[in-house]
Amino acid sequence: MAHKILCVTDLDGTFVKNSVDVNSVDWQAYQKLTRYSDFAIATGRSVKEINYITQRNQLHLSYAIGFNGAMIAENGNVLFSQTLASADVQALLDYLKKEKLVFDALDGEERIGNFDHEDKRRLWNMPILCLENPYDLVRQRQIYKFNIRPEAAKTSVYVKELKEHFPHLEVYQSGSTRIEVTAKDVSKGSGLQLLKKHYQLVVAFGDSGNDISMFEKSDISYCMTHASANVQAAATYVIDSFADAVKHLEQLLSL
Repeated sequence: MAHKILCVTDLDGTFVKNSVDVNSVDWQAYQKLTRYSDFAIATGRSVKEINYITQRNQLHLSYAIGFNGAMIAENGNVLFSQTLASADVQALLDYLKKEKLVFDALDGEERIGNFDHEDKRRLWNMPILCLENPYDLVRQRQIYKFNIRPEAAKTSVYVKELKEHFPHLEVYQSGSTRIEVTAKDVSKGSGLQLLKKHYQLVVAFGDSGNDISMFEKSDISYCMTHASANVQAAATYVIDSFADAVKHLEQLLSL
């Protein structure tokens, strides 16, 4: 811990706008921020992908919170790790197969499912196995998170149904066509709760449903203006960009 403030940002849509790179304005804001704050990333992606984007954009992290809090690493050392129970993986696979839903399951090294990404650059050096019958292979792996990808018109229906069928798991809507599922009590907020005891002030930046728990555990939170209304309502401030949020924070704290 180098500072008394910890700033934690989501990646896609918040700090990484095109799912590939941090733009120059936000990168300059990051540089200013790290003069007075430790910096962490919290994402639904894996720690492996966090490391990739960190190296690509020349970032220095104090912590990496991956899989919506299912893995937390500090300087490459894993502080916390929670996979889904094998029985829950099996039950989810049975449900996905019955509903004929597109999905990918994340084990930290690969994405495995019946989903294929048309833009491989956005996978951040993460191999994707798109199989006609992925169920047996997924069952054999230690899975941290499922991405379920329904049609946009049915996403809210499936969110409700998944929460009813799997009340012991965490279910988040993250975008119009993606639902994320992790183990119970695993969230970006739970990851932040583990770290915040070391700091006097915690600031969060995000734009999606999986960021709400992080907003709730932070002292100050910034939501991007393109986020849905319920996500905006959970934040302290709603603002246009990461860079604008950093500027506002500096004015707020007289830094």
